[in-house]
Amino acid sequence: MTTPIVTALAIYEAGKKAYEAYQGIVAFVSLGSHTPTPEEEILAKLEVLHQEFAALQGRFDEVLEAVKQAVRVEQQAYVLSLRRDLDGLRGRARTAMDELNAWIADGRKDPLLRSNADNNARLAANTLLEGDSYFYRPDPDSPESVFDHRLAYIAYVYVLTVRFGVIVGLNPQYREDRLAREELTRHAVRLDWVFQHADQAIEPHTGGGPDGRGSYFLAHQCVDHITGYDTGHTEVGWRPGGQAEYDDARSFYADELRADMRVRTGLAKLMGLHDTVAHWAKDPRTPGWTPWTPVEVPDAIVSLAAASDRPGRTVLVWRDPDKAQLRTTSYDSTATAPAWKPSVAISAENAVREEPTPRALSSGPGLVTVVMRGKDGGIYATRTDPARPSGWLDAPVKVSGENADVSYAEAAATPGMVVVVWRDNAAGALMAAFQDAKGAWGPPQAAAPAGSISLGSDLTVACPSPGVVLAVWTMDDRTVHCVICDSRAGGGAWSAPAQIAEFPGGDFPSAIRALGTGDGTADVVWQGQFGAMWNIHYDGAWSAPVEITPQHLTKWGVPYVTVPAVTDQRRLHWFWQGRDSRVQTIHRDAQQAQWSAPLWLGQPWWSYSEIAAVPSAPGSIALYRVDFGSEAGDVPTLLTCFYDTATPTAATRIKDARALVARAQVLWNLPGPARDEANARAGDAIAVAREAAALDPGFRATLAQWLVFPTGTYLMGSGRHEDAIACMGEALGLYETLIREEPGSGELLYRKAWTLVNLAQALWGKPDHPAGVQRAVEAGDLLRHLATAEPSYRAGLAQWLVFPVGTYLTGSGRHDDAIARMREALGLYETLIREEPGSGELLYRKAWTLVNLAQAVWHKPDHDQGAQRAVEATDLLRHLATTNPGRYRGGLGDWLMFPTVPYLRQSGRREQALARAREAVDIYSALNATDPATYGPKLAAAQKLVADIQAEARPGGRPG
Repeated sequence: MTTPIVTALAIYEAGKKAYEAYQGIVAFVSLGSHTPTPEEEILAKLEVLHQEFAALQGRFDEVLEAVKQAVRVEQQAYVLSLRRDLDGLRGRARTAMDELNAWIADGRKDPLLRSNADNNARLAANTLLEGDSYFYRPDPDSPESVFDHRLAYIAYVYVLTVRFGVIVGLNPQYREDRLAREELTRHAVRLDWVFQHADQAIEPHTGGGPDGRGSYFLAHQCVDHITGYDTGHTEVGWRPGGQAEYDDARSFYADELRADMRVRTGLAKLMGLHDTVAHWAKDPRTPGWTPWTPVEVPDAIVSLAAASDRPGRTVLVWRDPDKAQLRTTSYDSTATAPAWKPSVAISAENAVREEPTPRALSSGPGLVTVVMRGKDGGIYATRTDPARPSGWLDAPVKVSGENADVSYAEAAATPGMVVVVWRDNAAGALMAAFQDAKGAWGPPQAAAPAGSISLGSDLTVACPSPGVVLAVWTMDDRTVHCVICDSRAGGGAWSAPAQIAEFPGGDFPSAIRALGTGDGTADVVWQGQFGAMWNIHYDGAWSAPVEITPQHLTKWGVPYVTVPAVTDQRRLHWFWQGRDSRVQTIHRDAQQAQWSAPLWLGQPWWSYSEIAAVPSAPGSIALYRVDFGSEAGDVPTLLTCFYDTATPTAATRIKDARALVARAQVLWNLPGPARDEANARAGDAIAVAREAAALDPGFRATLAQWLVFPTGTYLMGSGRHEDAIACMGEALGLYETLIREEPGSGELLYRKAWTLVNLAQALWGKPDHPAGVQRAVEAGDLLRHLATAEPSYRAGLAQWLVFPVGTYLTGSGRHDDAIARMREALGLYETLIREEPGSGELLYRKAWTLVNLAQAVWHKPDHDQGAQRAVEATDLLRHLATTNPGRYRGGLGDWLMFPTVPYLRQSGRREQALARAREAVDIYSALNATDPATYGPKLAAAQKLVADIQAEARPGGRPG
């Protein structure tokens, strides 16, 4: 018989593998990979997921057996049918992967494969998104169904991860796509629905009660009614306290038992997957905390600390448990290629005590100081030193003097200064040492006289403003005391100790923490007896203690500490791991008295790990913690999350927009329905570029360029002329504004002309022929003006004079104007050919001008001149085709077929028409041998044309 723990582990493993695969895809996105063809990278990650699920199939079979055992024999057919349906959905998701692979292997030529991959992945995921019945099974004791997510959850996390991979693979910048975000948001809601229903099946039991004589008895048990997992009955025993203490203990164990069961049954992984899906589904302009994600630091890490000496740069410090030494690494998010640096040792081996956790602090750009407790009991410090190969001092320096009988307390920093405060156990005095702006330490000095601090006191330090230090400690009589030092004042004397608060009721915290915000204020917090956070505030005077969170949140005692951090905007945060084993936080903004409501960050963890908090980007805080795993053999993993302010720089947004433009161009050049996606990605690029231009007007020219190409051009090519005209009109307005600001810029004037010539084409295709002609003429006139000062514009002018200017004038019946501009173009090309006689491209452009001029002259009408120009065009192209047949021979055949042969034929020059029609047959016959799909129909048309001309030559003949 399958045991509950085995089925729980199978669910846990499925969630874990899907979560890891999802995180791998997220890493691909969050690292800013802007490759235009990312499908191979995503498919590799999905293939790993598939193989891992295949390896877990034995465990999944055990889940099936467990679900079968939970129903009557006659109900097992339903369970087997459910399993078949779910396997079919996984198979459909696998088919999506295969189709995407086949599309890539085929050179991305078959749009149906790509479309089918997208559809199959969506259908598999959406079926479980909408179908509640998959998450229920028959109840053996009732006609109603009962929630049991185990089979469906295994399939759902698989198909959802595949769907996410397909979305990202086809559009790495999917977060700019509202429809993709809405789709993933629906799945985040679905995952929460699954979690809520599964969590309701977890039932913690606590029992006992007070005896009325100052003690209470407590026992507990927890059952998961879905897997059948039962922790068994456990008696905590008798404890001192009354009804209030008993109620708090019951709340504590209920939260802790539920948290442990969430981890054991895989619901913690489900919570993590939900948080990840929800975060990556939200609009990137919406601020909020990110989910916990792994950090690629290979070392074994315990006792973690963090500091930041400038925005974007984080320094991590930790104790290597195997070598009893400190190591460090750093990460700079502002670097061209951000990555964690290889770790380096900053202390000797076997030199650092296990406790307490080292402290990392920054007192200015480039200066990070680490304070630690040595094996000899003394207090040591090291700091960054760019002159050393490691970037750190060769060895830590001792700052506590010769006396080794000390109790290490705390350290704090302010610009240009670091202070360490400790208790001298021999003298019973409070001591301090200061590091100056150059990194040099002064001698120890007394901060409070002997007898001022108890042996069991807890001590904390804060700097409310530059140069000012508060040392705060507890006393055995449940009071809080403080001394103050202003190092900027003459001599930097410490004040006399003063009591600043008394703990409420019978409360006595195991630890207090303090932090200054740099604006003259500081806060001290502690975890109260009934699981609430308490606070006293300093702004030149101390407030009374205030309870700042609801009760029953925090864990009392060692090692459960509260970690502070303050942003550059002086928002003060406190973080702790609560009774439910989840990280919790509150914050208060500068100059505000009210603290926020508690916020939970991520899933519960199996084991406790101290949090390291550090200001990162402007307005943001980053957290780090070590996940030690919940199973034997789990490798500890360093995790991070941070507050995303959703305020990217203009440079970041323009980089995102540039990636979207590149993606749009790749999609446009694919066959079939990918062009609709190309338009969508180009539209996303414009939306992002508008944001960037609003942040930095220097990007307006880039926005204007993209509005014309690719966005306007692709819209025009898709028949969406109104949208194209709107984009190009916006670009024209931007260029006109930029020209007013910089009137001497030839490049901006050229870009305006370029916009006009594209706008002309969009208007013509609408169709609005008068407006199209007008814009084309304006473009030509402006470029002619530029070409007088800059001859390099002549070739472009000549091309535009033919198309669209001359062509549109011809189409509007303005033949003389069209002829004049095409003759101007012809003259420009002849001049350019004299300057560069060996240019085949210029000779081709002259022939192209002649063939267009022939049509304009013909429609004037001047048929003789039209036929003559057509003959000149084909004669010149024939000459080019002798030297480069691969490029020009097909075009020669086309020009012979039209306009040359028809113009000769209608001008009465039948023999010349027949000769050129036969030449076209010869050309198409040769080309048909290698490309019959393209040239077969053309060959047939040429052969018919020859027959028609021959028939006309017979007496009474007429074309067939």
